[in-house]
Amino acid sequence: MDSAVFWLMTIAILLAEGAIIVAALRMRVETDASRGLLGTRPVEVLWTLLPLTLIALMLVLSYGEFSAE
Repeated sequence: MDSAVFWLMTIAILLAEGAIIVAALRMRVETDASRGLLGTRPVEVLWTLLPLTLIALMLVLSYGEFSAE
């Protein structure tokens, strides 16, 4: 049962992150120097990939714990 919940949550997180990445890449950005870094594509991609990396790390570490049981 725990394994099914683990994989269900993994799929849900990957789908959500995929939707965020697609939205960040399709976002139309108007160049406005007064805004600084906010709203620029590289920053949006970074803000998307950082949580994805952390979630992937937690996935790998938790999979080791689930498979040990």
